[in-house]
Amino acid sequence: MRVVTYNIQWGKGRDGRVDLDRIARTMATADVIALQEVERRWRGISPADQVARLAALLPDHHPAFCAAVDFHNPQEPANRQQYGLMVLSRWPILSVRSWPLPRTTVLGQISDPSILMECVIGHPLRPFRLYVTHLNWVSARCRMRQAEAILRLVAEAIDEGPLISGPGAPDDEFGADWMMIARTDLPPMPAPAILTGDFNMTPASPEYAALCGPVSPWYGRLVEAGLFADALTLAGMKEDEGITFPGDGTAPGERIDHILTTPDLAPRLREGWIDAEADGSDHQPVWAVFDMAD
Repeated sequence: MRVVTYNIQWGKGRDGRVDLDRIARTMATADVIALQEVERRWRGISPADQVARLAALLPDHHPAFCAAVDFHNPQEPANRQQYGLMVLSRWPILSVRSWPLPRTTVLGQISDPSILMECVIGHPLRPFRLYVTHLNWVSARCRMRQAEAILRLVAEAIDEGPLISGPGAPDDEFGADWMMIARTDLPPMPAPAILTGDFNMTPASPEYAALCGPVSPWYGRLVEAGLFADALTLAGMKEDEGITFPGDGTAPGERIDHILTTPDLAPRLREGWIDAEADGSDHQPVWAVFDMAD
């Protein structure tokens, strides 16, 4: 299973062109795609609905979108201005939900909301949860609060159970009246999870340690129960290697986009890399390959 995460910067490449076809070609071989900075009717560019266009360009994938920002559209009141996160999967996306993450307003800086998007992916052999996020780009303190919230939400999902649940409820309650879904069609809430996105944090940051564990001088990175392992590190890349955000040349590039996995999926990781040749955004895609066979 090939997973990719990509902050597409609404399709604006290094050459200044907005080209979603180029973005789709870059991701075409992925089974599961996690995108950040996807827009709908935001800045008067074509195509206006990037969610619909990307879904059309990747017809073998099931699409889902969650808006982080949702504004009234004075030009088209019936169609709101939105940007946020998008997932495309070759397998059905069995359920979708999102949560707002903590915010911090910083004097003199533009601040926008961050969310965590959850998709339960119906992989035929091993269903799993896919999470996508885009953390605050200004404040490390805010990112720490967001990282802590993500850990809590991911853990609570298992305790809460499926998006719709009814343990002990009579069978005739399902498929009747308002709950028009059969018990057999209830989506699962599997334990394995993959967390992806633009985290605006490097592996040297405290926020990264909050998600992936502290570094021991004797044992290296300690991925404790309830935390995540970095797919690139599992694949053999050193934590001080790799650039996913080359920047504008005024500062060194950074590795701030990540694919993280719960420990139960870590042994299934086979490959991980950064696509340094992709030029469709100001970020580089991060890829991981998992062996999901029994």
